[in-house]
Amino acid sequence: MSTQLNERRHDFYLLTPGPLTVSDEVKREMLRDRSPNAEEHTKLTAEVRSYMLDICNGAATHECILVQGSATYAIEAGYQTLIPEGGKLLVIQNGFYGQRLRELAESIRVPLVVLELPMLPLPAREDIEQALDDDPEITHIICCHAETGTGVLNPIEMISEVARERKKKFMVDAVASFGGFPIDAAALDLEAIFVSPNKCLESVPGVGIVIAKKSSLGIAKGNSKSACLDLYAQWKFFEETGWWRWTPPTHVMGALAKACERHRREGGQAPRLERYRSNWRRLVDGLRQRGFRTLLPDDVAAPIIATFHDPEDPNYSFQKFYKALEKRNIVIFPGRLTATGTFRIGVMGDLVEGDMNFVLSAIDDALTELGLSPAEAVEAGHQ
Repeated sequence: MSTQLNERRHDFYLLTPGPLTVSDEVKREMLRDRSPNAEEHTKLTAEVRSYMLDICNGAATHECILVQGSATYAIEAGYQTLIPEGGKLLVIQNGFYGQRLRELAESIRVPLVVLELPMLPLPAREDIEQALDDDPEITHIICCHAETGTGVLNPIEMISEVARERKKKFMVDAVASFGGFPIDAAALDLEAIFVSPNKCLESVPGVGIVIAKKSSLGIAKGNSKSACLDLYAQWKFFEETGWWRWTPPTHVMGALAKACERHRREGGQAPRLERYRSNWRRLVDGLRQRGFRTLLPDDVAAPIIATFHDPEDPNYSFQKFYKALEKRNIVIFPGRLTATGTFRIGVMGDLVEGDMNFVLSAIDDALTELGLSPAEAVEAGHQ
């Protein structure tokens, strides 16, 4: 199929930071009822856990633990289990999801320091080193890799280097990046990676994924003050029985297993990122041609979502624009509080460049409906 076609491949386009447009193949797996402790379900659970480690080169050094709930549950479980009594967390915050990481730590009273940085420039080595110099009690560092509130891709390789030099444990919120961007758990010596199935893995929400360093997980017994969010207990139960401790999201796991199969079939992380990059390039170039301005320069943007400034035109409002696209079965997202006056369009999911052509055509129709033609949008965007 040519990616240049202006073709509607889906009845409904969910162009958000995730959940996202899921393939029919993945959705069909959720039509099947499975017993939680039957061999089929325990087998697919084991396969998913194994494939997560394959993606990040973690089979020898890390374990994969699944928890019921969203990826936010997984992050809190990681805090509960992997930061022991006496630990202190440095949160690198340069966007909305950095704020989320801080709020989670505060809510369960993890001692923390916040390194609050602007959206740009990207965090620098000097920023991290200064924060560690200012508070020698810091034991753990966390950062959001793909900050989809704005679209920034943070430099986790540099941060991991500083962490190793300073003997700190580095955790990565890879909720929006895992499966699409290269992350080498072993080479970066990561304490934990937090993952969501409904982003670059192209599945549906309902399970949180934690990839934890074996050596740290093995000594984490008793750290968690939560029964449900105890990664150590969950991991031991998986290892000893193959089952989940509590009722698992069986339909979600069926979808995730199929999504893993599709990820492998596509060729893994690199081809998936290349497809997203093609989608992103077509969308960004197309909307720039229509006068929309991107929030970020291309060299720091994660090519899984694009953030655009609202046009300065009296005929435009985000709500009107949103509704006009929604009528055409296309859903986009407003900007976060960290990037007000913007909107976001995601390019993850079962999408190819031809889908972006269709979306751009629908945007033209929506602009015309608002009384703001693409030509007028060009003028408004450059005022």
